[in-house]
Amino acid sequence: MVYVLIFNTSLLIFRILYILYYPTDLSPEEAQYWDWSRHLDLSYYSKPPMVAYLNFLMGKIFGISELAVRISPVVLSFLLSIITYVFVRRIFGHRVAFISSTLPQITVGYAVNSLLMTTDAPFVFFWSLSVMCLYEAMEKNDTKLWLLSGVLSGFAFLSKYPAVFLLPITLTYMALSKRYLLKSLNPYFSLIPAFLLSFPVFVWNYMHNFVSFKHVSTLASKSDNFFQPFYVLEFVGSQAVLLSVLPFITLLYAWVKSFKNRNLLFFTFYSLPIFLFFLLLSFHKRVEANWSGFAYFSGFILISYFLSRSVLLLPTYFFSFLIFLFLHFTPLLDALGFGKFLPPEKDPTKFLVGWRSLAKRVDELYTGNELVFSPQYQVSAELAFYMKGTPQTYCVNLGRRMNQYDLWKDGMKAYIGKDAIFVSVGPIQKRVLDAFDGIIKEDIYRVFWRGKEVSVFYIYKLKNYRGLEENLPMGY
Repeated sequence: MVYVLIFNTSLLIFRILYILYYPTDLSPEEAQYWDWSRHLDLSYYSKPPMVAYLNFLMGKIFGISELAVRISPVVLSFLLSIITYVFVRRIFGHRVAFISSTLPQITVGYAVNSLLMTTDAPFVFFWSLSVMCLYEAMEKNDTKLWLLSGVLSGFAFLSKYPAVFLLPITLTYMALSKRYLLKSLNPYFSLIPAFLLSFPVFVWNYMHNFVSFKHVSTLASKSDNFFQPFYVLEFVGSQAVLLSVLPFITLLYAWVKSFKNRNLLFFTFYSLPIFLFFLLLSFHKRVEANWSGFAYFSGFILISYFLSRSVLLLPTYFFSFLIFLFLHFTPLLDALGFGKFLPPEKDPTKFLVGWRSLAKRVDELYTGNELVFSPQYQVSAELAFYMKGTPQTYCVNLGRRMNQYDLWKDGMKAYIGKDAIFVSVGPIQKRVLDAFDGIIKEDIYRVFWRGKEVSVFYIYKLKNYRGLEENLPMGY
C-alpha cells in the first residue's frame, strides 16, 4: 500500500504542477462545461449536470482558474486509484492490485481523463465505483450495498448517459451467473435511488423538448453509409492508442481467457459488451475514441491479472510511460527529431493553446459594454473564461447543429443598439454584417504551436447591433 500511495501521490503532485506551470489553456469542452457552471440547472443540452456542479463547487473554493476547473479530475483519479487497489487486493492479491492501481494512470486514456475536466472524469469515477459496489453486492446480497450501488449508479448517470449500460449488463450477468439474485428483492432496491437521482434530468428534458435524447440518438444513428470499414479500423486503432497499445493487446487475450475463470468473468461482462457495442456502431459511423473508455476500468483489472504473470509486465510499464511522457510534452518530439510522427497540425494538444492570448487580443477592443459572440461555441466558451471580467458570451447559429448556447441566445436581445465583438474561425458572413451599421475595427490572430501555425481567428468590432436572424439548428 505504501508504494501505491507514493506512486499515485507523485502523479497527483505532477498533475497539479502541470496545470499551474505548463503553457496550455483549457480545452474548448472544458471551457464550455465551466460556462455551464455559471448557469446551474437540472441538466444541459448534451450532457447531464454533474460536470457543471463539480465546476461550480471547485470554483467556490479555488476561484476562476485552470486549477479550479481541473482539480476535480486530478483528485477523482487519485481517489479511484487508491480505492481500486483496496478492492482488487481483496480479490486477486497485492501484485494484481498494484498493477490495477498504477498502470492505468500512465496510459493515454486515463492520463487525459485525469487531467482534463470533461464529463468523462466524473463518469469514469462513478461508473468504476458502481462496478465495484455491484461486485460486493452480488457477493453478499446485502440491502445496504444494493442501495449504495443505486446511489453510485445514479451519480454515474448524472455524469454521462452511457451509465444506462449498467442495468442490462447487471441483469444479464445475474441471469447467466447468479440467477438466484433475481429472486431476491435486494437488487431491485437499487433501482430506487438510481431513479430518484436521474429523475431531474428527465424533468429538464421534458421541459426542453427532450433535446438531450435527440442529441444522443443523432450521435448513435447518423451515418453516411451502412458499412464503413475505415471507421472500424479507426475505432480499433483509437482503442489501442487509448490503452497505450500493449495493454490493449493484453486485454484482447484476457477477454478470451476470462471465460474459463469465474472470478474474471464479472469484469469481462462490464467491459467486453461495451467494446463490442461501439465496435458494431463503428461499422456504419465514426465512433469517438473516448465513447467506450469507461469499459476499461474492468478491462484494466483483467489486464493486470494477466500481466502480473507475464514477461511483458515491465515492457508494458516502460512503453506506456514513454507515451505518457510524450503525450504531456509533445515538443519533446521535435527536440528528439521525431516531430514527423506527430506534426503540429495533428497534435491533439494544439487545441489547448492560444485561447488566453486570443482573449487578450479581444480585450483590447472590449470596454465591458459590447456584445461578445461567435458562430462557434468553442470560441464563445473560451472567451467567456479568459476575457477580463469573464463576460457572458453568446453563440449564433449560422447553419450548424444545436448546442447549449442556443438555449441562452435570448440574452442577446439586451444588446440591441450596442456595439459588438464578433470572433470566428473564418471571415465575417454577410448576414452577420447586415445586422450592424458597419465595422469599427478588424483584426486577425494566428496561433502557433511547436513553430507552426495551427489556427486562425478573425476578430471584428461592429457598430450598433440591430438584431440577427439565425438559422434553425441543422440537427441535434
